[in-house]
Amino acid sequence: MATVKQKIAAERAARSMLEDGGLPQPDEVEYGYTCIRLIWHQEKRVVIVQIDEPPPGHVFAEDLSDEELERVIRDMEGTLGEDDWGNEGMEDVLGGEDRRN
Repeated sequence: MATVKQKIAAERAARSMLEDGGLPQPDEVEYGYTCIRLIWHQEKRVVIVQIDEPPPGHVFAEDLSDEELERVIRDMEGTLGEDDWGNEGMEDVLGGEDRRN
């Protein structure tokens, strides 16, 4: 698990990179277990900065096929509130068990 100090450093570095590139700052920054998430609400965009290794069995969205990703999204519909990016919710879906059968 990433420390708060690492997360703060990652946020500062990300914000600096955005500023240097002339890009808008995020509307919100969330600290996950092993990452930070920079969130732009209107654009519906998220940048995830991975700080350390995720727990064993964790599956990243980019490692899923389009069909698997669509199934995960369908499975999640109605489980997360509009403002809830859900650390536990995502890990329940993508974590612990490999759902790529």
